[in-house]
Formats: sequence, structure tokens, C-alpha cells
Amino acid sequence: MKGPTEPQDPSHKSAIYRFIKRYRVLEMPAGWLSRVVLLAPESSLVRSILGPPRDRLRGAMKLEEVLEVLRALEAHDIPLCLAGGWGVDALVGRQTRSHDDLDVVIDNYEHEVPRDVDALAPLGFRLRESYERPVFMNRITVLEDDRGRLMDLNSLDWRKLAEKAGPLGADGATPDALRHHVISEGTLGGRRVPCLSADVQLLFHAGFDLSLPQQLDVRMLRDKAESSAPKPPVT
Repeated sequence: MKGPTEPQDPSHKSAIYRFIKRYRVLEMPAGWLSRVVLLAPESSLVRSILGPPRDRLRGAMKLEEVLEVLRALEAHDIPLCLAGGWGVDALVGRQTRSHDDLDVVIDNYEHEVPRDVDALAPLGFRLRESYERPVFMNRITVLEDDRGRLMDLNSLDWRKLAEKAGPLGADGATPDALRHHVISEGTLGGRRVPCLSADVQLLFHAGFDLSLPQQLDVRMLRDKAESSAPKPPVT
């Protein structure tokens, strides 16, 4: 009978990740391994065998690490909601797959991002880059730590969202009018967490060519949106 598994040493993972970063020639095979694992079904043999070494080379955000990040931000009274893969899992109420990173939407982006960076520094995260894209979550600040874990801090352009939202924007284009359509609540690790609604996450995913995991996310979001839609009255 096997005994309990020894917890993974974070410093060992850090050393592997720094080694890959130092020797650029290793980034190509590490990237290939990451793509192979990413495209494999969650319950496949490929995931079982190559998943653990892939996580050491590329980094991954585990459930307990997501909750740690949320606690750190909440301790600083920073308003947020989850998006991306973890946002989908929050709506579903359980972790459905492994995740490369954590996407967090920051309402007052200009004001809150510096506070986010300071709040997450004790967890080892540091600023990697910032950029913009032509969608309603248009500004991104990327944080990374020595273990390869990534966090995306996303802005929310309410005007662009209202233009895309169609029926969701029927109440008007102001943040207060849209907010109850945009912000929902999900569950991770037995605790309630704020996240983008299924409808808004579907709108966001519609702007990209989707990978296999994202296609599965979209299916779950559609199921969630349909189950949450108001039912017509029985006549």
C-alpha cells in the first residue's frame, strides 16, 4: 500500500524553470511538450504521463494557488472577478481541466493594477509585460513568478462591452446598468468567488480562434447560459 505523496518542493520547480529560461535552446522542446499536453484530453494517457513534467517546465496554476491569490487580493480590498478557464470552472462549480494561468478582471484598472502588483509580490509574482488588444477586455498586465506561474490582470471597457452585448446592453451602456449582466458568482474549492457571467465569457471567446480546451470551455459556458436563462411562463 502506497503512503501519502510527498508535497512538491516549489524551489525545485523554480530551479527547473530558471534553467529552461537561461538556456534558450531548451524553450522550443519545452514549448512543444506544452502544446502536446494542452491538446490532449484531460483524462488521456498523454496527460497522465507528460502532464507533471510539463507543469515543471511551463508552470501551472493549481486550485490552492488560485485561492491563495484571491485571499491576497481580498486582504487588500481589491475588487475583482475571475475570467478565462478558472472563470469557467467557477461557474461550473469544479475544476474541469488543468490551467496554464489565472485571468482576473480588474474593474478600476488604472487605479487597482499597481495595488495588485504590490499585493501579489509576497507570493513571488512580478511584472512581466503590459499590452493592449481590440476587445472589451482590452488592457492586460501579465505577472509571472520563478515557478512559471502566470497571471493576467485584465481591464474591462464598459463602452465596448455595451456595443458587443446586444440584448445584455438593453438597460443602457453604463456600468451600473450592465453590472448585473456581467458579474456573476461561482464556486471554487467550496468557497463563493466572483466571476464573469457565462454570457459575457461567451462574448469574449467569440473574438478568437479557440484551442481544444477553449472549445470545451465554450460548450460548458453555453450549457450554463442556457440553464440560467429565464424560462418562458407555462400557459
